[in-house]
Amino acid sequence: MEIELQYLYTGDGPLIVPVELANFALAGSQIFDIRDSFFDTSNLDLRRAGCSLRVRRQSNLPTPILTWKGPSTRRPDRAREREELEAPVDHIPVDGVEMLEMITAADLLEKITEVLGATPTLALIGELENRRSTHDYVQGLHRVELCWDRLRFPLGPAQIRLELETQNDAAGRFIGAFDEELRALLNGDLSDAEYGKAKELCVRLYPELFVAKAA
Repeated sequence: MEIELQYLYTGDGPLIVPVELANFALAGSQIFDIRDSFFDTSNLDLRRAGCSLRVRRQSNLPTPILTWKGPSTRRPDRAREREELEAPVDHIPVDGVEMLEMITAADLLEKITEVLGATPTLALIGELENRRSTHDYVQGLHRVELCWDRLRFPLGPAQIRLELETQNDAAGRFIGAFDEELRALLNGDLSDAEYGKAKELCVRLYPELFVAKAA
């Protein structure tokens, strides 16, 4: 499970990292580079269904990570909740055929056929680069991650986004308090991201194919 709230940062000041948020204490930070390779059908059927399929190269990890994200639902606190499944892989697929072999080996093919109704023909649809800093906030057994993302898209301007994420409902109930404090701290420089990162990539690269709907 993934519970996530994304913002677009429009300020020109430093990217702040509070030592405490919502009575959670900052417990650790990392900074690293990410390159995400997204796969879909030629008509973006996965993206149109609110799903995403990617392989991530992350500079602080020894191997790439294959990730499936299912359709999301909007929570009362405005965060999105969805199924997220990950598996380590030993390389980046060179094409859709190799990606299909990879998701079959990772037991993820059924997730895709449940959405599309058949085994898809996949292709690499685009890549996204990101310089990310992550900051873990803890309170007892609860953990919420704050991320600053410096995104570089193949087309269009770069973006800076702030993201809150947790992996369970118990910690997810604190997202609203994090949201309230961050908006106060950043003094109007945060706005809700119109799209998630995968959808933003698709809208920029394939406006003629993409049907505008919730990410």
